[in-house]
Amino acid sequence: MIVAIGRELGAGGREVGERIAGLIGAELLDNQIVDMVAHKIGAPAAYVAAHDEQLESFADRLFRAITAAQPEAYAAGDEVPDWSEDRLFALTGDIIRERARERSLVVIGRGAPVLLKDFPGVLRLFVVAEDEARVKRLELRLGCTREAAIKQMKASDQRRAAYMKQHFGVDWRDPHGYDLVVNSGALGIEGAARVAAECLKPLESS
Repeated sequence: MIVAIGRELGAGGREVGERIAGLIGAELLDNQIVDMVAHKIGAPAAYVAAHDEQLESFADRLFRAITAAQPEAYAAGDEVPDWSEDRLFALTGDIIRERARERSLVVIGRGAPVLLKDFPGVLRLFVVAEDEARVKRLELRLGCTREAAIKQMKASDQRRAAYMKQHFGVDWRDPHGYDLVVNSGALGIEGAARVAAECLKPLESS
């Protein structure tokens, strides 16, 4: 069984994913992807984490153009490693698909609902919550003011929408891209996870 989760910041997508993984005995794949990608390309994990589910900035594109034009200045004659957004994106997709072929899996974000849509036994889940519930959860998680939480929430929504549009050509929030949408603000984390786990039963027996 595979659960591919899309989520809004502050909706508790990771927490829902953790509960589902526990309920069905599956591996949870989230921030571990950062370490796996970093290991494959020989980059610091902090670099990969900073670019995780992010569009490449102008500064990054400029640096890559300069190092490609003058590799000797940056790599002492060695081949310049490819740490581009496209490379990180491709490796992330490869890792997710590889793990999904091998085991029961719950994947958080990284376009997994699109990457795994044709896999057998997959449930594409979108975890949402009302803005007020998201803001309160972010205030607690980040220890920040309400204004800062709102700012973080809006910026994250814009980034995720842009990332999914550029790499997958989809509307991140379109419910047609998912099999199930759960409102963690209404159902709670545990309730949302149990609803999703219940929806897996027909897939398991099919």
